[in-house]
Amino acid sequence: MAISDLGIVADAPVYVAIDKGYFKQHGVEAKRMKFASAAETTAALSTGELQFSGGAVGAGLFNAFARGWPVRIAMSRTRDTPGFSSNTLVVRGDLKDQIRSIADLKGRKIAVNAPAAGLLYILGSMLEAEKLSLKDVEVVYMPWPNMGPAFDRKAIDAGTMVEPFVAQYQERGQAFPFKRAADQFRKPPLEISVMLVNKEWMDRNFKLATDFTVAYFKGLRDVHDALVGGKNRSEVVDIVSQYTGVKDKAIFDRMQWSYMDPNGSVERESLREQQEWHAKQGTIPKKVNIDDIIDERLVRYAIGQLGVAGKKRP
Repeated sequence: MAISDLGIVADAPVYVAIDKGYFKQHGVEAKRMKFASAAETTAALSTGELQFSGGAVGAGLFNAFARGWPVRIAMSRTRDTPGFSSNTLVVRGDLKDQIRSIADLKGRKIAVNAPAAGLLYILGSMLEAEKLSLKDVEVVYMPWPNMGPAFDRKAIDAGTMVEPFVAQYQERGQAFPFKRAADQFRKPPLEISVMLVNKEWMDRNFKLATDFTVAYFKGLRDVHDALVGGKNRSEVVDIVSQYTGVKDKAIFDRMQWSYMDPNGSVERESLREQQEWHAKQGTIPKKVNIDDIIDERLVRYAIGQLGVAGKKRP
């Protein structure tokens, strides 16, 4: 069976499950398929060429489901909570004395990685909390690696991005963390990405799907223990750095990791709020019933085998 490999920290449970032999223990041959972004996995998930994949929450995800996508949300992947908030609005380093509140961003040029993406929702919500809107700023779209040089040229004033770019740009003096997603979204916490499964394949190969999930949960719980400061932190960092572009291991201590729920529960209310916001922007023509796109059978099975894990938070 195949699972997507985006080469990012959010895929850490897969890397740990491979490296520590959890998949082999459960008789699962997990083949990694490389993709540049989660958006590129949509077609492969539809055809069943790809069985499992991480997927970012955004208008594209909801629109795929509205078109009858033969896929379901199997479990949570990453979310932002206080102390574990990778998604961040940063401001150019030389503007520290000029921009002290969200209201000070009015008329400024702000970079976002893609239209109708989760980070646009984060930016829009932050502005709306100050009675502003996206129309009050100039939004430009560019990949996260391009934002650093754009800060150097003073081509942008702020940007929404994820770790490790936040820590890297701060270290270089190019930008500083201005507001984390968890500062804005607490109840419910912000669901950033989910694990997706091809439903038709799962129904036909349920035992293999459950075996995969149990192995994945073992990796997930190792990562969870590491992100809350467990004794295995250095081991997990070593594994993740092998599989991702984050080769500087010290940066893991300088950045905020996104939270990974050790029990895989999905923050449904967060999904509802995000879909509603995108619909108001006109990027979701037809809304879906959130309960209909979630299938908890795999999570229930894994918890039945492994038990409920304690959620350690600061």
